[in-house]
Amino acid sequence: MKTKDLETYKKDGTKASKSQIKEFIKLYAKIAKKLKTENSIELNSVKENIRKTYSEEVYLTLIDEEKDFVKFNISQGSKEYIIPIFTDISEYKEGKEKISTLFLDKLTYKVLSAEDIEKLAGDDENFRGLVINPHSQNFMMDRNGGF
Repeated sequence: MKTKDLETYKKDGTKASKSQIKEFIKLYAKIAKKLKTENSIELNSVKENIRKTYSEEVYLTLIDEEKDFVKFNISQGSKEYIIPIFTDISEYKEGKEKISTLFLDKLTYKVLSAEDIEKLAGDDENFRGLVINPHSQNFMMDRNGGF
């Protein structure tokens, strides 16, 4: 979502508009489904739009009451993890409801920018990437911005 959408939401509770990256991911999924491959040249421009938009938006992620990120371990017993991020308020609310059934802690949100995620990737060797809107789009990006 754009920063101004988040500020509007914080100020008066107005539902934040859909983010541009969310729309690009929908388009990506639609094209990939028709082509039945994610390596098609037709997807290159959409991939570039996703990469460009990713760094221009801010995201919401879930933190527990100890201020730690909610993490999804890659496999049982592994220290490697991904974090869920949400592109807008409605995605966050849906995600919070579903993820809260897995955790007993009180969950709140934290605002993340692309720079914050880049810092996390540089500081924590166990961070493997993120999943955007895990309950609707479930779009994965690795720590280097690859799909």
